[in-house]
Amino acid sequence: MAKVTITITDLPGDKVEVICDPTFETMAKMNESGHPWTSAHGYALRALNAIRKAGKEKEPTLIHIPKLGIKF
Repeated sequence: MAKVTITITDLPGDKVEVICDPTFETMAKMNESGHPWTSAHGYALRALNAIRKAGKEKEPTLIHIPKLGIKF
């Protein structure tokens, strides 16, 4: 079982800092050494790739957030 934490922080000047623990480099070294990856590692890499891609786009990204169908 693994735990991967991704922290996203607003910075001055419309910038954002993304910190992953363990780092991408650490996860890559784990892979090279034959250490088995978990689902958490896979999801984290997928999330980091999506964040990197969104950061390279010139236009703002619109994110669709579906309504929750909660009835009381």
